This record gives sequence, C-alpha cells and structure tokens, in this order.
Amino acid sequence: MLTQIKTFKGNALAVELTDTFTKADAQLMMQLFEEKLNEGNEHVNLLLKVKDLSILKHTEFKALMEGEVWGFKHFSKIGRCAVVAQSDIIKDAVKLENKALHLANAAFEEKYFETAQLDEALRFISPEK
Repeated sequence: MLTQIKTFKGNALAVELTDTFTKADAQLMMQLFEEKLNEGNEHVNLLLKVKDLSILKHTEFKALMEGEVWGFKHFSKIGRCAVVAQSDIIKDAVKLENKALHLANAAFEEKYFETAQLDEALRFISPEK
C-alpha cells in the first residue's frame, strides 16, 4: 500500500510503501507525481520509504512493470531521490543507481537513508523546509 508521508508545497513528494504494491498504488504514485509537474515544477524530488525487499513478496507484477515503464518515461523529471530503508542490498543498489543514472539525468541525485534518518531524508528532498 502506498501512502503519502508528508505533503509539500514545492516540488517534493514523500511516500511510504508497506506490505503490498498494487495497480492502484502505481496509479496513485503517477497521479501524485503528475500533480507536482502540473504545479509548474521542472523536477520532482522524491522520497520513497520501504521496510526492506520483503515488499516484493506481495507485489503485483503487472503493477510493478507498469510503474517501471512509467518511471523510465518520466526519469528526466526526477530530481533528488531519497530511499529510506533498512537493507544493505537496497543501500548498495542506490549507490550504483546514483552513479549510473546521473549520467542520463544531470538533475538526478539519489541517496540512501536508514529508517532512523527520516527527518534528514525529508530535508534532502525539500531543503528549504
């Protein structure tokens, strides 16, 4: 289930993914992202909080693929991306993604935060708050 953690007036979007990821969750994420773009923001800074990779056990494959395809199409619109979790695998993936994906989008900056660092992650995506 996708829930918005905090609302921002600017270009930041903070969500948490718990237990499942369904087609409705994918559509909600797309809607929230589009709303930020429709407000006139060139890039959207995103915080995604997940517990760990156990979320994949209850993820609808079709929803995941739909979300991934949409994400690739809109990748140039992503600015800062904070991933909040408790997983060494996710931490390592974020490090690799940040290096590789920055080459395709100069505005993209991805950073991993431990769950206890949620406030720091929120400041990373919305430094003026």
